Amino acid sequence: MASPDKQNILIIGGSRFVGPYLVELLINRGHNLTVFNRGLLQSEYPAETRFVKGDRNERFNLKERFDTVIDMCAYSGAQTENALRQLRFDFFLHFSTAAVYKKTDSFPLSESSPLGDWPLWGNYNKGKVECERVLEKSGVKYASLRPVYILGPQNYRNREQFIYSKIARDEPITLPGNGEALAQFVFARDAAKAMAFLTEKRVEGAFNCAGNEIITLEDLVKEMAKIMGKELKICYNPEAAEEKFDASEFPFPNENFIVDNKKIKGLGIKFIPLLRGLKEDYENYYRG
Repeated sequence: MASPDKQNILIIGGSRFVGPYLVELLINRGHNLTVFNRGLLQSEYPAETRFVKGDRNERFNLKERFDTVIDMCAYSGAQTENALRQLRFDFFLHFSTAAVYKKTDSFPLSESSPLGDWPLWGNYNKGKVECERVLEKSGVKYASLRPVYILGPQNYRNREQFIYSKIARDEPITLPGNGEALAQFVFARDAAKAMAFLTEKRVEGAFNCAGNEIITLEDLVKEMAKIMGKELKICYNPEAAEEKFDASEFPFPNENFIVDNKKIKGLGIKFIPLLRGLKEDYENYYRG
């Protein structure tokens, strides 16, 4: 279905995971789309898409003006500054993260919660906070989407595949700490829909992006085992709590990560229920 207001849109990055969903959505909505990246992961896009190969850390070799720039791969304030300085546009959408918030014991996190240091996320947190600070001071019209843990097919982070593979091999799942941390998730296709909406409506501000369900790590793996129809073996590593988290042992830390999603839902954005999405993705992708 074509959008009533066709835009000239630039996506920086967009070659993996959420990116292809977003490209497809925007093309199907009738927008003119340019994708700029290094072409290391993907350089073939739908025929309606213009692909420009380049390195954002060198220079954007783009002269035209865009209605919207969608930056999916800024990990430092300098990268955001360069994009704002070198590109011509009316609206800027930054693909951020809920990991920009300052560590706290008070949940859920709202868009007005302070940004800052969260040691668990390391340099990723620091760089993404820098990006948002640059945008805050820039004076441009912009939005930031702050997703929680993202799930879905072709996840470049070894999350669902890691858990399903362990269960399939009858290997125990080692949960960090006591496995009771509360977490939220969002599916890649829903994150892409939210980005497409903010792009078309040019809604300014920060928006958390998360499904409605809150679940413990232990209950998550139990539900995934049920989807597979397999028995689950669980053990615990009390030494892997919080910043001592070992991603090679389990893909999610034993640290609460809960946000308020009322603001984005107020725009009419809906989210796939967690268990339904997990089951669909397992049947259609991970089951193999």
